Amino acid sequence: MDNQPSFDRGLVIPALIGVFSVIGIFSVVLFNRYNIARAAVTGTATETPFKYIFLGTEPGISTEALPEESAIAPTSDDLPQATDDPGVSITPNGPSTPAYPNTANTVVPTPIIIGNVTPSPTSASAPPLNSGTYDDIDFRLVYNGNWSNQTNVSGAYQGTLHISTTLTSPGNSVTFRFIGQEVRILYQSGPSLGVVRVMLDTTQTLLNQSATSNELVLTAATSGTHTVTITHLSGGSVNLDSVIIPSLGTPTATPTSTP
Repeated sequence: MDNQPSFDRGLVIPALIGVFSVIGIFSVVLFNRYNIARAAVTGTATETPFKYIFLGTEPGISTEALPEESAIAPTSDDLPQATDDPGVSITPNGPSTPAYPNTANTVVPTPIIIGNVTPSPTSASAPPLNSGTYDDIDFRLVYNGNWSNQTNVSGAYQGTLHISTTLTSPGNSVTFRFIGQEVRILYQSGPSLGVVRVMLDTTQTLLNQSATSNELVLTAATSGTHTVTITHLSGGSVNLDSVIIPSLGTPTATPTSTP
């Protein structure tokens, strides 16, 4: 009797299925690796800035950009926009910056009144005076240096008087322009007062306010727009009460003061 084991043919089909399954698994793995290798693209560095940067203003807030946010390309909202303002320049990779300082909101300080003394304005220019009488506090009289504005002064025009009590270098001065040919400068005189230099355009006149007169009359060579500058030159304090610009053709009865 033959003792060789009999072969069970029923096992052939499961064995073949197992072999084909293993072959199929290896085929799928190799196919996926082949597709991944073909889809790989070499990255190129760009100069595109990050779209978002977190600024930490509270404790515990990170200031580092997240990886997924760092790779976001800028949109049209992030690009510089056109502007109608000629004073604004736009840089390609930055915010709009003013091309020149904005002076639209510049505030000119107003005089601060302390008792009866008011600091005088020191504007560089003012409109010229036409014919008429102008008090020493008129805004068209431009003061430079240390002047005090006194009020309720007895005998002064409208009770006000501008006084320079200290000698400075350059000296305290007041400047104004007028339209016409003649100008009358009124002040209060006194024995202890000082000397001022009065310039009518380029013509110099020295006025000693310690004399008894209280008015200086100056006449230009021609009628037109002229500049007068009064400077505290020496001696004690000096003052200015008012300025009179006579009408053209009107004679002046007051004689000219002698320096």
